[in-house]
Amino acid sequence: MKFVSKFAVALSLAGLSLASAQAVAQDKPKKEKKGKEAAPAAPKRNYSKPFVTAYTPVADLLKKDPAAAKAAFPTVVAAIGNDDDRYEAGILAINIGAGVKDLAFQEQGIDLLLASATTPADLKKEYTFRKGAIAYDGKNFAGAEKYMIDAYNLGHRGNNIEFLISNAMSQQNKDADATAWLGKAIAADKAKGTVNKAYYLRAASLAAKSKNYGGAANWYKELLKIDKNPDYWHDALAFFDRSLQLNPEESLDLMRLMRVSEALRFQQEYAQYLDSLSYVGVRYPAEAVAVLEEGFAKGVISRNNVTFSERYNEAKGRLAEDTRTLAGTVAPAKASPRPMLASLTADSFFSHKDYKTASELYAAALAKGPVLDKDGNDQTDRTRFRLAMSKTMLGDYAGAKADFAMITSANRKAIAEYWLMFIDQKMAAPATTAA
Repeated sequence: MKFVSKFAVALSLAGLSLASAQAVAQDKPKKEKKGKEAAPAAPKRNYSKPFVTAYTPVADLLKKDPAAAKAAFPTVVAAIGNDDDRYEAGILAINIGAGVKDLAFQEQGIDLLLASATTPADLKKEYTFRKGAIAYDGKNFAGAEKYMIDAYNLGHRGNNIEFLISNAMSQQNKDADATAWLGKAIAADKAKGTVNKAYYLRAASLAAKSKNYGGAANWYKELLKIDKNPDYWHDALAFFDRSLQLNPEESLDLMRLMRVSEALRFQQEYAQYLDSLSYVGVRYPAEAVAVLEEGFAKGVISRNNVTFSERYNEAKGRLAEDTRTLAGTVAPAKASPRPMLASLTADSFFSHKDYKTASELYAAALAKGPVLDKDGNDQTDRTRFRLAMSKTMLGDYAGAKADFAMITSANRKAIAEYWLMFIDQKMAAPATTAA
């Protein structure tokens, strides 16, 4: 990735008078006409006589022959006697360097300006940045970092300076510092009301480089707040998945979000989805068939792949019986004193996309008290989470948010944050379309 194009440092000082030092020194303030506002007086310069003698012919020569002016410039440097001389010599060197297209010579002029106490603060700020820019283009990233930070501290805020400082740091493998400066770049954008997605992507890349997958997921999460691109959904959820140890039930509900956000991208993700669906036999044949058919249609997975084709045939073979018996499971589930039976029955309806019946059964399970499985493990969070997912699919976003807010287990709370972002995007979609 090219972070910055070459800085075309055309450093001739537009707007600054480049009259000879002798003329500047001899200039006297003119009397202002009555009734007109007086212009600010130029700062009084005190050039040394030897400097004026050396400077004047070289400044005149610049107009006719920049190369000759460059050759004669050492006499100007040798005659410098004070900071005013140094400042004027710096301006002259920059303009000679621009005339002969010699960046190193321009940099010599910048060094003279920065070394002069006479140089105005605003110019010192800008030329400190330019010094850093020259170092950056020369791949002197330590120098670029130093001068750009100096310029930033002097008040320079243009030229995407925070991003450039970050890149200079990352080139030195100072990734933590580079990420912090990316945060400053993003904050500066927000203050201007603009967005540069490259900043978020770069921050995520730096986090992933150091195997901070949770950090990478968080940067994509921030990016998703401004752009619901399915590619960003994929990367956010994929990095999030790598950042935690999820059990198959948790993984399934994450993969379901990846599916509804159109973020399934790779063969291994379809395999993970199927593993989560069928970690105890083929529990949800309707969902398995639907997911595989979507993958086949997209060309992400192939029917010629033995694993996928066998799983498809197995799920397809069980689908008819699963569908036939489904309706008869509702009444026993609601009548049973065991909450877990209602929760498991709801799972089957969810897999068939009958979210209304699923929602009713999950609610019934929760109403019966703590949802305990056959081993006595509390599955209340699991049940409430899937109730919230059912409400999301039904468009009951307020109800879904209320249920997600009640989740207590660490992994599911973390997954819920992404479901809540999905809900927010769904809620915003009609307003966006209308606009």
